[in-house]
Amino acid sequence: EKAREQDWDDLDAEDEFDPIMVSEYVNDIFVYLREKELTTKPDPEYIDNMNQELSWKMRTSLVDWIIQLHYAFKFCLETLYLTINIVDRFLSVRPVPSAHLPLVGIAALFIAAKYEEIIVPSVEQILKAANNCNTPEEVFIVERCILRELEFDLNYPSPLNFLRRISKADDYEMFGRTLSKFFMELSLLNNEFLNYLPSQITAASMYLSRIMLDRPEWTPNLRHYSGYNEDELRECVSLLIQSLASPPKKWCRSVLDKYALPKFGKVSLFARQWLKRNIEKAEDLLV
Repeated sequence: EKAREQDWDDLDAEDEFDPIMVSEYVNDIFVYLREKELTTKPDPEYIDNMNQELSWKMRTSLVDWIIQLHYAFKFCLETLYLTINIVDRFLSVRPVPSAHLPLVGIAALFIAAKYEEIIVPSVEQILKAANNCNTPEEVFIVERCILRELEFDLNYPSPLNFLRRISKADDYEMFGRTLSKFFMELSLLNNEFLNYLPSQITAASMYLSRIMLDRPEWTPNLRHYSGYNEDELRECVSLLIQSLASPPKKWCRSVLDKYALPKFGKVSLFARQWLKRNIEKAEDLLV
């Protein structure tokens, strides 16, 4: 009877004999990740509440710079998301002078790389790539300070965890997945997205990419494996469209330029052209 009520397919059943997919535990894992994303969420108002010397424009500039640095080292995407989460959570609990903001960014990248990467560059290499005149010792001091403030909790469920889950319900379609990754990365630059959870940003990114690829139906499988229905995504989708529609500024073009490369399917060009050609459709998605 329960099976008859269920309108989604059990896509984990096919992985029963694949030990890498841990299908036996996958539901428990994602319940845990959904709980964990609540405890690793930064304060969306931390500039007003904790860091009045900083501005949201400074944060955008810092994130853009970290994205460039991350790309130069060819780090995995998990490292990028963890770096930004470390920065935001640290600035939520500790006031930082604006002059020290790049140092916080470098220390956060160094921590994230040690947590996620197999081969980690030295602090000296990171400082050199960043054209930064701080000393390694200063980075270590900030690193210790960050880890103490965060109580060494680096177990952050990034949007990528949730993208892997939703992609299962989207048949792992490659272009749509890359387009979703572009939207997810674009969200890092806009502080308004601090109001949303990684799972929600991921679902909204997949929702918007499917609309752009003329596959607008949010199927029962997508609803189940993302954990969100369409109404719960509207605000976030609207914000993604606004971020995409705003004219790119010289000082925060890293995501647009990166995803305009052939290796990423030129998805940022595709998305911006779609927006120009489908103004009415896009306006319907705004709330």
